[in-house]
Amino acid sequence: MTVTSTRDWPNAWPEAVIFDLDGTLVDSAPDIGRAVNAAYGPLGIGPFNAAEVRRMIGGGARVALQRAAETAGLNLSTGDEQAVFNRFMVAYADVSEEGNGLYPGAREVLVALRERGIKTAVCTNKSEPVAAIALKALGLLDVLDSFAGQRDGQPKKPDPAMLQHTLLPTGVSVSRAVMVGDSRPDAEAAHAAGMPVILTSFGYSTVPLADLRPHAVVDHLDEILPLLPTLAVVGARPV
Repeated sequence: MTVTSTRDWPNAWPEAVIFDLDGTLVDSAPDIGRAVNAAYGPLGIGPFNAAEVRRMIGGGARVALQRAAETAGLNLSTGDEQAVFNRFMVAYADVSEEGNGLYPGAREVLVALRERGIKTAVCTNKSEPVAAIALKALGLLDVLDSFAGQRDGQPKKPDPAMLQHTLLPTGVSVSRAVMVGDSRPDAEAAHAAGMPVILTSFGYSTVPLADLRPHAVVDHLDEILPLLPTLAVVGARPV
């Protein structure tokens, strides 16, 4: 565990912790890879390897599929893009029902937070219907106070509005919350909202974590709970 910033918030706790999903609570890369390969297979493209898939993650389904097309050197028509997207969504919903890839300690940290009276939430750029399927299959819905995924017409991370939307059902303001994620959209959304951000070292970031100015980096999810009292929530800024 690396802490890069502590402030003047000793012996206190946030009122809510928002988690990203992919690369934070769940290793979803294998399932995303299966869905991407199912989407592009009818075009005679793929399969994409694990390293290629990891670089596609972050930004939602359409961004991942565009990165896949770029990897394969494809220039798809609008019709082909939509067909690929449709195949991906069907395949991804199917594999998400299997409940694969939960990181060690994921459920335990959510339970521990709720036992302390801290609200828990998930904010993901994954399609909200697919996120709901995944969270149910992973056995996490009952330990969350709120979750939000990508919806048409609503901004995605790194727009801080998505964090505010996620917190609405909890009644907690962004000034009393902490973000836990793994990549640029999570860090930039948290910075824009004025929230401390903790990043996981085992996620899908394509840039060095230090460049994202996190307040802390953890190597395991069980490091999060004891770290929280060291972070200043109100007016927090990275060093």
